[in-house]
Amino acid sequence: MLKDLPFDTIGLRGDDVQTLEDTYSLLCSKFSIGLPGDTNLHLNNFELFCNNPDLSIGGILLLNHDIKDCYLAFIKIHYHSVNTRTGGEDIDYYKYKVWAFITSKNDFGRILIRKETFADRVLQLVHPVELKFKDDTAFNHKFYVVTNDEQKALNAMNWNFRNVVMDMANDLMIETANHVLVIGDNKEIDPQNVVYLAGFANKIAALK
Repeated sequence: MLKDLPFDTIGLRGDDVQTLEDTYSLLCSKFSIGLPGDTNLHLNNFELFCNNPDLSIGGILLLNHDIKDCYLAFIKIHYHSVNTRTGGEDIDYYKYKVWAFITSKNDFGRILIRKETFADRVLQLVHPVELKFKDDTAFNHKFYVVTNDEQKALNAMNWNFRNVVMDMANDLMIETANHVLVIGDNKEIDPQNVVYLAGFANKIAALK
């Protein structure tokens, strides 16, 4: 087992600790990893985290020292269930999910970007709210984009940004709160998926 694993492992099952260890080891083999000092990522600014208020940040990794303000946040989520096999015994346990946080010089306003579904296309016919980009049919067809400030979004989501996002894995989502972008898929940790997320986040961060 790795010594000084930089995550809060209290309440985790042994296999989940092993997954954290494997993930950290693989990240360190692929990227220049640092441990930031006091960093407040302000989870409450993002709708993506509002569905589960019982969460905390159990560890933060700084990705590649030459690219500032690009982090992987290991978010520890508390779950509660009842074991019906033992007559209703309460079970409390914790799981980790990983999200990338990037601080950009560009002001995106509030934006959500995810893969477009058939339901989105039907809704757009009835209640058009989706942001479209002139002369970028491929991006418009692949992604669903909504924003509270169309002009900010159009300025920040320039061709270079959209070109990188075109390669985003289908399950990933991006939410922005002004200068901060959050990227993730709300799945439990898989080391290879976290490495992909880190690589993708670095490409976005390098656009600054």
